[in-house]
Amino acid sequence: MTGVMTRPAGSESGAPCIDARGLRELSAPLVNRQNLEAATWNRSAPLLEGRMHISEVQPGMWLRLADVRDRYDLVSSAELPAGIKIALVIAGEARVRFGHHAVTLGPQAPAPTPTSGVVVALPRPERFVRQGRAGGHERTLTLSLTPAWLARHGYASDETSPTTAETTLTRWAPSAALLALVMQLFEHPWRERASRADHLRLTGCALTLAGEALAAAGLDGGPASHAAVAGDRRLQHLGALLASGQALSLSQAELAQRLGMSLSSLQRRFRAHHGEALGRYLRRKRLEAARQALLHEGIGVEAAAARAGYTSAANFATAFKREFGLRPSACQARHALARD
Repeated sequence: MTGVMTRPAGSESGAPCIDARGLRELSAPLVNRQNLEAATWNRSAPLLEGRMHISEVQPGMWLRLADVRDRYDLVSSAELPAGIKIALVIAGEARVRFGHHAVTLGPQAPAPTPTSGVVVALPRPERFVRQGRAGGHERTLTLSLTPAWLARHGYASDETSPTTAETTLTRWAPSAALLALVMQLFEHPWRERASRADHLRLTGCALTLAGEALAAAGLDGGPASHAAVAGDRRLQHLGALLASGQALSLSQAELAQRLGMSLSSLQRRFRAHHGEALGRYLRRKRLEAARQALLHEGIGVEAAAARAGYTSAANFATAFKREFGLRPSACQARHALARD
């Protein structure tokens, strides 16, 4: 999935802008229960000027690029799922908090030792807060790694286990080579639907970033044990079913039967690996599939509801708005405008 927000009609400066609905829509794959607050904000006005791009470069690996300027003293908060979050600020300043860890990132961060990057290990869902300042600029690359992605790549040690007691934050600085690679991403045009070359470029940068940052944080403890890998085979099969889209047409009970597990065992192990309930994950993915169909295929709301597994279009619209902050008809309208 990718997304780029562009200038809404009536923008005074002519710069690309991101409004609250667009920000919630872009953030939906990465956070839960997002809240946006700004004391002087006219809620019909955009919150940010600039560009934002989000892409799932591999299953469970999400890359987010943001080159934005705050229009207000915006406080955005949300719940981050379990996993590892890698953030790199290459221009401007970002003031963020992960649980009780507060940090200011970027070349313009306060002396004596400005920090441009952090690696945050989240053993369970954790509260995240970003404090923006009116006129403040931020150019940031953020990489989100789910427990399932980490397990597939051999990171099954205690550092990334959801049973670890505390969230940890490690500061790090990128190498000159990685910084040059990241700068190229920001200089390259951003497209809503990435080409194959774009996808390869994003994936290459994401993997390089992950390798360097995880090593700097001491989280490259080597391959998982044979026993751990064997124990995750059924979850690897589930991951394949999810990646192919087959799982979205099955109930939780049918998934458990397909995997040879009890429903309670599947739900418990899924939460441990992904940091959220299986039912919520499937609902979000089905709603996302319906949203993509509304945006890019132009299907009707009732057809989208059926694709998401809803028999009632009204219930679908309610769930859709709760998830993305907009009604399905707004996605239909965007498809019609793009086609014209």
